Order: sequence, then C-alpha cells, then structure tokens
Amino acid sequence: MPRKKAPLKLDRLNERAASEFVPESQDVTTDATQKLLSLGSILERHGGDTRPINQRHVDALCDSISVLGLITPLTVDAQGRLLAGGHRRAALHQLTENHPKLFASLFPEGIPVRVMDIDSTVDEVNALQIEVEENTQRKNFTPTEIKEAASRLEAAGYARLKGRPRQGQKSLKRELASIFRLSEDRIQRILNDSGQKGRRTPIFSSESAINTLEHWLEQIDQSPMEEKVKVSKQIKTLMRTLERLSKTQS
Repeated sequence: MPRKKAPLKLDRLNERAASEFVPESQDVTTDATQKLLSLGSILERHGGDTRPINQRHVDALCDSISVLGLITPLTVDAQGRLLAGGHRRAALHQLTENHPKLFASLFPEGIPVRVMDIDSTVDEVNALQIEVEENTQRKNFTPTEIKEAASRLEAAGYARLKGRPRQGQKSLKRELASIFRLSEDRIQRILNDSGQKGRRTPIFSSESAINTLEHWLEQIDQSPMEEKVKVSKQIKTLMRTLERLSKTQS
C-alpha cells in the first residue's frame, strides 16, 4: 500500500522567500528590505508592465503557487509599486479570487516582497534595471530542493512527459524549468540523477593509501612550499604507520 503523502505545508522552498522578513510597519533602512505585504498593498508598476501579461503563464504560475507557495518574492519600490514580478502578482490575484481559503493558508501574514529603497516614479532607470536583473538572475537551489518540488508537483498532477504536452497535460519538466529558471535539459538531468547510481562505498586499503601518500610526497618535493619539510615528515610518519598496519593485516 503506497505511503500517504504529508499534507502541504510551507517548507524550505517557501521559507526561502519568507525568512528574515520584518513586520510590515517597520521602516526601510537598507537598499533592499524584505517584508510581508498584503496583496492589496502591492501596487501596479509605474507606467504599466514592460511586457504584456501572458494569461497562460499566469495560469501555470497560479497552479504551481498553489502547490509550492511563492518561491521568488515580488520586488517593489519604497511606496509598494511593483518593480518585478508582474506575472506572479497576477497569479496571486487569480489564486485569491478562485481559491481564497488556499490563498489564506499559504500567505496568512502577507506576500513575501523585496522592498527597494527607490521611488520608481522618479528613478525610472534604476527601476528598469532592477526588473532586468531579476529576470536574468539565477538562484542556487539545490538538486534536493528541486526534487522535493518535483514530488509535490507530481502529486498535484504534473507528469514526466516526452515532447510537448497534450491538451490537459501538465509537464513537470517545463514547470520546474520555469520556476527555478533553469534549462529543461538541466532539470531533466537532476530528475534522472538518483544520487546513488554508479556510486560505491570506498574500501580502505593500506597499500592504496601508501601509494597516494607517495604521490603527494613527490608533488611536495617538487613544489616551492616553505612548509614542505614539515609536511614531508608528517607524511613519512603516516606511511610508516600504514606499512605496520599492512603487515599486521597480512
């Protein structure tokens, strides 16, 4: 009988977005302050979105946020105007309209945001630069975190498909690539890696250890290191100990 999956909770992925956030009432004291804001207080981008909102992308984001939470916070200026994350904001509005209880359970204290200490109505150049940088940056999520996200998405109906998904199908690889901003090939390699394949537990051998130390000793003798005499003596002592150990085991 398959094991029952644990109920959805905000785990380490969502904690990355929400960690170390200050209360909403606290003043901005640095160039980038992290906060939790109500969705209604996150205002439209000054001048409108630089690219049109793609509804299919919004739908996909809404589905993934409902499973994983908000992995990447929105970015706003000091007045709460959106700087980066227009599709995420639209997906959050869609989620709260269609599934208000789920939205409340995922974001009980507010939406994770990064507050930049600028006024986008005045400093339009910096505002645009912030948007571009966020759209091109890469977060260092571990393969383990990506696999945990994959497990959740699979439980929610995403599949490991070959080729383009048919109508009604949700591609796990494509969704993970979009969420973590990695290529689909990179995502596929992570999903294929079991973490155990091709690995063997190393077996200790005195002979192999002595051979390795002899190789190190040759390299040290050829190097200009000032401490090489001291290191050489330590290696020779260790080699003698291993030789005695090898004799007692034979």
